[in-house]
Amino acid sequence: MPKMSKAWPAAIAVAAMIGGGAPLVLAGTASAAGGTAPACVERIVRTYPGGGTVDLTNNCGRTMRVQVVYQNSVGTCYALASGQHKGLSYEGVYVRTAVC
Repeated sequence: MPKMSKAWPAAIAVAAMIGGGAPLVLAGTASAAGGTAPACVERIVRTYPGGGTVDLTNNCGRTMRVQVVYQNSVGTCYALASGQHKGLSYEGVYVRTAVC
């Protein structure tokens, strides 16, 4: 493994500050998840003040690995067998269901 220069972490910090810093960090959360799950992964989203529930059902005919993406975080990746259901509750804002 090649040695990294001691200046490398400082260069990353400077690049982040030049690029605006905050957008770089926020983009990492959303991009950590894969693409949006296909329509055969049924989602029923119920929102309540401060959070809600997401009910996922895999109608794809094969095992699907999915996770829920929230406004400021990405949920756990679950392997759902064909026909399997998973209910989740959350605090915050639901954004989408993604493959993982």
